[in-house]
Amino acid sequence: MSLPSGSLSTTSPRMAAMPAKSVNKQIFRALLTLSSAALLIRVMGMLNQIVVTRRFGAGPTMDAYFVASTLPLLMATLLSTSIESSVIPVYARVRAQGKEQASILFSTLLNLVLLGTVLLTLVMLIFRAQLIHLSAPALDPSRTALAVGLAPFIFPVLLLMVVISFLECILNAEGQFGWPAYAGLLVPLTTAILAQMLGKSEGVVILSIGMLAGLCLQLCVVIVRARRAGLVYRFSINLRNPELRSVLMVAWVAPFSVLLSQASPLVDQVFASSLSAGSISALNYALKLVSVFTGVIFVSVGRAALPYLSQQAFRNDMKAFKETLRFYLWLVGIGTTVLAALMLVLAHPLVHILFQRGAFSAADTNRTASTLVGFVVGLTPMALGFIIARAFVALRKNRFLLVTTIFGVITNAIFDYIFAHLWQGTGIALATSAVYFCNLFILLFMLRRLIGKLDILTPPPELLRAIGELGIDFSFSIPYSLRQWVLRVGIMIAIFAAGIAGIFWNSLYTARVSLGSLILLAFLRYRYALVIAWVMLDVFIGSTLRIFNGNNFDTGLTAATLLLMTCMPIKQTFQRMPALAILLLYLIWALAGIGISPVGTGPFLTQWTLMLDCVAVGVLTINVLTTRQHLLKLIDALLIVAAFVSLYGIYGYFTRQNGVVDPTTSLFRIYSVFSAAPAAALFLSVVIPPAIYRASTLRGFKRLGVSTLVFTFLVAMTLTFTRSAFICVALSIIIMILFLPSRKMKIGLLCSSLVLAAGVVLLATIGNISIFSRFFNQDLATLNGRTYLWQALLDRFDPTQLLGHGLGAAQFLLKNLQVGFNGVIATSPSNLFLGALYDHGIIGLTLLTLMFIVLGAGLIARMRKTTGEQRVLFTMALAVFVNVILQSFDANDFWAQSIGIYFWIVMALPFALCWSTTKQSSRTNKEALDEETEPRVEAVQQENRSKLLVPR
Repeated sequence: MSLPSGSLSTTSPRMAAMPAKSVNKQIFRALLTLSSAALLIRVMGMLNQIVVTRRFGAGPTMDAYFVASTLPLLMATLLSTSIESSVIPVYARVRAQGKEQASILFSTLLNLVLLGTVLLTLVMLIFRAQLIHLSAPALDPSRTALAVGLAPFIFPVLLLMVVISFLECILNAEGQFGWPAYAGLLVPLTTAILAQMLGKSEGVVILSIGMLAGLCLQLCVVIVRARRAGLVYRFSINLRNPELRSVLMVAWVAPFSVLLSQASPLVDQVFASSLSAGSISALNYALKLVSVFTGVIFVSVGRAALPYLSQQAFRNDMKAFKETLRFYLWLVGIGTTVLAALMLVLAHPLVHILFQRGAFSAADTNRTASTLVGFVVGLTPMALGFIIARAFVALRKNRFLLVTTIFGVITNAIFDYIFAHLWQGTGIALATSAVYFCNLFILLFMLRRLIGKLDILTPPPELLRAIGELGIDFSFSIPYSLRQWVLRVGIMIAIFAAGIAGIFWNSLYTARVSLGSLILLAFLRYRYALVIAWVMLDVFIGSTLRIFNGNNFDTGLTAATLLLMTCMPIKQTFQRMPALAILLLYLIWALAGIGISPVGTGPFLTQWTLMLDCVAVGVLTINVLTTRQHLLKLIDALLIVAAFVSLYGIYGYFTRQNGVVDPTTSLFRIYSVFSAAPAAALFLSVVIPPAIYRASTLRGFKRLGVSTLVFTFLVAMTLTFTRSAFICVALSIIIMILFLPSRKMKIGLLCSSLVLAAGVVLLATIGNISIFSRFFNQDLATLNGRTYLWQALLDRFDPTQLLGHGLGAAQFLLKNLQVGFNGVIATSPSNLFLGALYDHGIIGLTLLTLMFIVLGAGLIARMRKTTGEQRVLFTMALAVFVNVILQSFDANDFWAQSIGIYFWIVMALPFALCWSTTKQSSRTNKEALDEETEPRVEAVQQENRSKLLVPR
C-alpha cells in the first residue's frame, strides 16, 4: 500500500544542515506548537476531570477505575518512550540518506509495533485478574472485582496509544509537529461528552469507552496527516535492515529514562491501596493537576529538543550540545520553580474551585490538596531530571539510566513505606518528591562523568541577552570558588538541620548515624577495605554472638556498597560475569511481588535489600581486586574468619554449647555461630576449596599452616554431621583433582586429601565418634522428613499466579501448617528451588535456574581457556559451585547473607580485574622479549649466510 506524497515543511536533511546558532530558534518553533497543543490538551483534560469528579467523586468506584487503568497506561508510556528515544535518532539519519530507505524502515517498525503490542494486549487481558492484584494488592474484594470488570474496556488503549505514539514520532522526525499534537484534544473531549451524557446511566465504564473512542478518532487524524506528509507504508517486515539493530539496541533500555516518573504512581498506588477508600483517587487527581504543567513545560521541551540534541551528539559537537542543554535546563528550572511556588500557595483553592461539586466532598478536597502539595515539592527536580534524561537519550547512552531507575524504584518503595505511616497519602507524595531530588543529583553526576564539565550554575548567554533586551541589567558571573563555597555551606546547613531534627526524633540513632557516616565515607574512599569488611563481619551479623546484632553493621555495609554502584562499570562487569545480571533480573522479579508477600512491606524490603547485596558485592569484588596481592589477602581474611567459626564450633562440641543432640543417633551436632548445622556445613564447604587454593600458592611452613587450617575446617564440618556436606566436599575435591592444570598438582592434592581424611577418621576413632551413623538412619528415604515439606508446598502451589505467593511465603505457609508427626519437621522449605517456585512462581524458578546454569557454564568455558594459577582458581570456584548447588536441594540457606555473600565473593575471584591486568602484563613482556630477541636472531642468521658465501 502506498501513501501519496506531499510537501514537507521541515525535513531531516534540513535539520542536519542547520547551523548551530539557529538550533534554539527551530526548537522554539517546535516548542511553541507542542506546548500550545499540550496546554490545550491539558485544559481539555482538566475540563474532563471536572466532569468526572462531579459525576463520580473520589470514592471506591473511581479507585477501581484508576487501578484498572494504571498498568495499561504505564505500559503505553514506557513503550512510547522507547519508540521515541530509539526511532527518532535512527529515522532522522536514514531520512537524510533517502526517502526509499526511510519508507522501508518505517514499514518494518510499524508492523513490528503492531504485532508486539497486539500480543502484549492479549496477554494482559488473559491475566487481568493477576495484574489488577499486582497493581493494588491491598485493595478490598469489591473494588478489586470492579477493576477486573473494567479491564477489558481499558486494556485495548495500550494498542492505540502505542501506534499513535509511533506515528507521531515519525511525523516529528519529518518536521511535522502541529496536527499530531493537536489531535490529542479528541481523547479528553470525547470522554467528557460521553461522561456528561451517559455517565449517570452507564456508570464509570463510560470513561473507558470514551477513552477508546477518543483514541480511535485521534488515530484517524494522525493517519490522515501521515498520508499528507508522504509516508509510504508497505505490508512487509525486513528483519535484515541494518538500521533495525540500531533501533532495537536502544529500544530495550530506553524506557528506563522515564520508568522512574512513570513507575512511581504504580508504587504509590501499591502503598495507597492499604489506606482508606478514596486515597488512590486523591493521588491520581493530584497527579492530573501536576501533569497539566509537566506536560506543557518539560515534556514539550524534551520532545522538541531531542531531535536537535541528537543531531549535535551525532556530529560530536559537545560544545553546542552543552550550551543547548544548559539553556533549556535554566529555562525549565525557572519556569517550574515559579509554578511550584504558586501551586504551593494555591493548592487548596485550586482543588476547591476545580473539583468540589457534586459527588466530590470537602473532605476529598482537603485530601487531594494536601497530596498535591507533596507532589509539587518535587516538581522542579522532576523537570530537570527529565531534561537531563533526554540528554542521555540523545547521546545514545540509555544504559546509564538503568542505575537511576533501579535506585528510584527501590528508594520510592522505602520512602513510601516510611512516609505513609507518618502522613498517609501526603507522605506518599512527599516520598516521590524526595526520590526526584536524589535522582537529579545522580543524573548530574553521571552526565558530568560522561561529557565533562557542564557549568550548570552559569547562566546561559541567550537568557542574559533576552533579559537585557527587556531593559534589566542581569549580567553577572558567579566565580567557581564562590559556587563551591556556597555548595559546601548549603550541604553543611542541611546536615546540621537533619542532625537537630534527629536529636528530637531519636538521639541514639542520631549518634549512630553521626559515627557511622565517618565509617561510610571511609568505605567510599577505600573500596578494598569495604570488601574486607564484608568478609570479616558478615558471617557474624545475625549470628548467636550478640555483640554483632542490633548495631546496624549491615546497614552501614549495604549503604556504602549500593552507593558505590553508581560509579561502577556495571555493564562491563555483567559482561565478565553474566550470572550477576540474571541474578539482578531474578531480584527485580521478586520485587514485583512486594504487595503479595505475607511478611509485610518493611521486612520484605529489608530481606530483599540484603539479597541485592549479593549482586552489589559481586560487582564490587570484581572491580576492586586489581592485583593478585589484593586477591590473596582477601582469601586470607576469609580463612581467618572461617578459622574462628571452626574453632568456636569445636569448642562448642566439647562444652555442649551452640548445637543440638540428634534424636536418632544421640550425636551432638555443632552450629558454631549459625542457627543450624546445615548452614554451618554449607559455609565451611564454601571455604574449604579457597583454602586448598591458598595452600597451593604457598611454600614451606606457610603451606603447612594453611593445610592445618583445612584440617580444622574438615573437623568442624564433620562435627556438624551433615550428610549432604560430606558427599559434596568429597565430590568437590574429586572435581578439583580432575581439572587441575598439571599432573604434579593433581597428585599433590590427592595425597594431601587422603592424609587429611585419614586424620579426621583417626580423630573420630579415638573420640569414639561414629561419623557415618546418620547415613544408616531410617529417615534417609525421606531426607529427614524433608519430602513431606516439599509435598505440602507442591500441593498448595498455584501455577496461574505469575508472581507466586511473594517473598517468604513458603516459610510462612510451613510455619502455619506445622508439618510433622511426633513434632514439627521444619518451618523452612529445605529446598532452594522449591522455595523459589512457591515464592516467585514458574518465572522466578526459571530465572534462578538460568542463573546457576549460566554461572556453571561460564566457569567451565573460562576454565578451558585459561592456564596456570587462574585455571586453579576457576577449578576452585567450580568446586564451590557444585557444593552449593547440591546442598541447596535439601537446604535453602543460600539466601542467608552469611552464606550468599561469601559464595558470590568466591565466584567473583576468577573474574576479577587482576587477571586481565596479569594477561596484559604477560603479553607486554612477551612482545618486549620478542623485540629484544629478534635483532639477535637476524644477526646470527646474517653471519651464517656470510660464512656460506666465503670460499674455503
